[in-house]
Amino acid sequence: MTILRISELRMRLPGTRRPVLDGVDLTVGAGETVALVGESGSGKSLTSRTVLGLLPPGAAVEGTVAVEGEDVLAMPATRLRELRRRTVAMIFQDPRAAINPLRGIGDFLAEGRPGSQDRVRELVSAVGLEHRVLRQYPHELSGGMLQRVMIAAALMGGPTLLLCDEPTTALDVTTQAEIVALLASLRQRYGTGLLFVTHDLELAAAIADRVYVMYAGRIAETGPAGMLLSRPRHPYTAALLAATPRVLETPRPRLATIPGQPPDLRTELAGCAFAVRCPRVTPVCHSDVPEPITRGEGVVACHHSITGGESDG
Repeated sequence: MTILRISELRMRLPGTRRPVLDGVDLTVGAGETVALVGESGSGKSLTSRTVLGLLPPGAAVEGTVAVEGEDVLAMPATRLRELRRRTVAMIFQDPRAAINPLRGIGDFLAEGRPGSQDRVRELVSAVGLEHRVLRQYPHELSGGMLQRVMIAAALMGGPTLLLCDEPTTALDVTTQAEIVALLASLRQRYGTGLLFVTHDLELAAAIADRVYVMYAGRIAETGPAGMLLSRPRHPYTAALLAATPRVLETPRPRLATIPGQPPDLRTELAGCAFAVRCPRVTPVCHSDVPEPITRGEGVVACHHSITGGESDG
């Protein structure tokens, strides 16, 4: 069953020359974890926030964002509030910015819901915290503990879809691993679909069933996580992997980087958005937008996608 289906999503903002989201297609199934990966400014967080109807001021939006078959972009305000309360929840990057420091953790989780104490205790245990945290305040907890509180809060309404907007960015490496493992176990326990937004392709592959790679508001490549990690087809996906820091037996003299910068929103794009940074660029890349093409189990939008280290032409 498909919980989330985003189709031909386009978004323009005032003062820009090109869409910030340009024809995004994405799906999340029940009990599935899907990762959305890309550099800062690629449109990942904007895409996830449209699922809750959280649009920037002045945004002009086209396309469909359907949750359980109902288009979020066409919902009246009352229905949208109900969606946010029961069906879709979001975990943000910085838990300290999302919790009122003057409220106790128990009060924050209960949110005035009558008879919710049993549910609160169940979820606090499910995220690996002791019940004593319910009597504490945010400043008494570590960043990792607060993120666990945020995950419990997101699950309070029993959502079918959980949006995770770089939930491990503000945490140390060990705590990141704990949160990733926790999200995976909660998905299995509650059958919740996850859309996991991150800039780390290897982290995405570790948690996700499928991965979407986004660049300049477009989906560059998508496919099973293991396939993208071992056989990237788009030059941008390959470049992200090459630029990932690793502990190697034979140290590299220098960490690989992606030259140049993502395209400015004040600049129109005639062809492939990655063309000015791509090592495989040819004239057609500057003139024609590449159409998504199915390659095995994945889809890639590239005029010269990689297969076994060679161009498909």
